[in-house]
Amino acid sequence: MLSLLSTDGRMSITDLAEELPLSISATRERLRRLESTGVIDGFGIRINAAAIGRTIEALVDVRLGPSVLTADAESQILAMESVVDAMHLTGRFDMQLYVVARDVAELDDLLTQLRENVGVEETNSRLVLRTLDGFPRTPIG
Repeated sequence: MLSLLSTDGRMSITDLAEELPLSISATRERLRRLESTGVIDGFGIRINAAAIGRTIEALVDVRLGPSVLTADAESQILAMESVVDAMHLTGRFDMQLYVVARDVAELDDLLTQLRENVGVEETNSRLVLRTLDGFPRTPIG
């Protein structure tokens, strides 16, 4: 069920029941159970960033300055429009940001904001050349 829904989160209960194969009521009950236990924590859409003018995708590793509180940095990063996903990490960098920008200038502005406003000490940026088919895309928030 999870595999089917990760491919098509809008799949109807009837279609889902046919694919499994289960009765409609059994399928509905399993889906409710997955939601109530937190296995499924929501349904969303995937947006093609390039189709809305955001043609630059980048992964930005971030190392916070020693005096920067992680919670403060996180709240500022959450407010940045071009950051669509972020992970707190182990290792040399504290976070990795998934960024979709209109152009290189917007990416440059984001990096400047991270240094000047958030207190980021170091960044390492990599542009995404293409994504592999078969993996779900990170939703744009």
